[in-house]
Amino acid sequence: MNPRLLMILFVLLKPTFGTAQPAANSTPALTTVAIIHATLVDVRTGKETPNSVIVIRGDKIERVGTSSEVSVSSSSQALVVDAAQKWVIPGLMDMHAHAGNSPEVPVNLYLAQGVTTIRSPGGNISLLRLLREQIESGKTVGPRLFFSGPLLDGNPPVWPDGSFIVDSPERAQSTVDFLADQGVDFIKVYNNLSEPVLAKIIETATRRGLIVAGHIPRSMTMTRAVELGMKSLEHIRITGREMLPLDVANQIDFLPLGQREPLLWERFDLTAPKFTELIHLLAERAVYLDPTLTVDEGDFVLGPVAQHNNPNNSVLPLEWIKFEESHQSPLFEVPDKLKAIAREGFKKREEFVGMCNRAGVKIIAGTDGPGLGTLVPGYGLHHELQLLVESGLSPLQALRAATLTAAEALGKDKEVGSIESGKLADMLIVDADPLVDIGNASKIELIIKGGKQYRPADLLKNNP
Repeated sequence: MNPRLLMILFVLLKPTFGTAQPAANSTPALTTVAIIHATLVDVRTGKETPNSVIVIRGDKIERVGTSSEVSVSSSSQALVVDAAQKWVIPGLMDMHAHAGNSPEVPVNLYLAQGVTTIRSPGGNISLLRLLREQIESGKTVGPRLFFSGPLLDGNPPVWPDGSFIVDSPERAQSTVDFLADQGVDFIKVYNNLSEPVLAKIIETATRRGLIVAGHIPRSMTMTRAVELGMKSLEHIRITGREMLPLDVANQIDFLPLGQREPLLWERFDLTAPKFTELIHLLAERAVYLDPTLTVDEGDFVLGPVAQHNNPNNSVLPLEWIKFEESHQSPLFEVPDKLKAIAREGFKKREEFVGMCNRAGVKIIAGTDGPGLGTLVPGYGLHHELQLLVESGLSPLQALRAATLTAAEALGKDKEVGSIESGKLADMLIVDADPLVDIGNASKIELIIKGGKQYRPADLLKNNP
């Protein structure tokens, strides 16, 4: 057998993924892994460097360079992974992935698809803290978890799970301080907040070193929310009052989502100066736009039957499928008479994302999963990358939306998001060039998170 193939089989099939158990009462040595012969993708510049060497020591990247710059001797103690004719990219991030719900989200599926980090906007803060502790301790195998805890809303007509009523500036301040003390990573806001309350939320969050992400409250424009200081916009929730006469907007803005969004996007004119001004503001203020095209496509184009019949569901636990199907909200149902309009509106959404990208708006990749079909954990993120490319992003720009730009939005770009010395060792070895076809990012040979190695098949073993 070819010696190099033998080395690949040894590394990829070894049950312990190259980590030895330490002797009793001893301090374990940091495991050193050397990835050799790789084509390294620099998501910052788009440069691809063949014959690269990446040295990982413990959970961090120690050195990165070509084989002429970084040598790995045969006598070294490093576990060698031969990645010839393969590409290495940073671990992916889903920036809108709900966790901390019941039943427990099968987070191993994220990791099986190369998603090494998720950002959860909303959810039960106690469950989120427990899940993060379980992942960090190794009791649960899953991605790095950043979360907001409960979303903050006014007095909604239908009460979302995992949310707090914040109906005065005083409650806004005390609630944000409480969440900051509980260790949240950002603050999530929702549809029914008043402007004074949103202003106080942003003011308090800024004082506590947290950004505010979420929906644009239906009573105000996206422009106003950004002027107040919102930094991450979840979904593309442009209110009617941003673009339409107020009397028309008032008839639409407070309808359920499945009616509201098709009616708004039917009327929106992307060539209007107001759209140009809005996009310019998003770029100027360095706002992060998380389009979550995957969930909008599911709601406005595919529909629940297609999502139920999607083959991705085969990896989900049966009880989780039953839970999802029993918790379909009527708020998202698109009336039959609006379905054609909804499909056209989705195309406009994609066009809007492309316009934002060309103007320099910071696009990040999120799904609003987990769910069925195109929203299955991990699979959804790859689908989102495909939709971003359909919207006009290059494969590099889409990849950056799920790596370096996502890390910036988390405030963690010094730690994750690219393959550089000193950063955490989160990366994927893939079988084909993702800059040629973004779908190649899903052709995963090996996942490395914090220096630990995982094969996709092993992460799926506990699922049907």
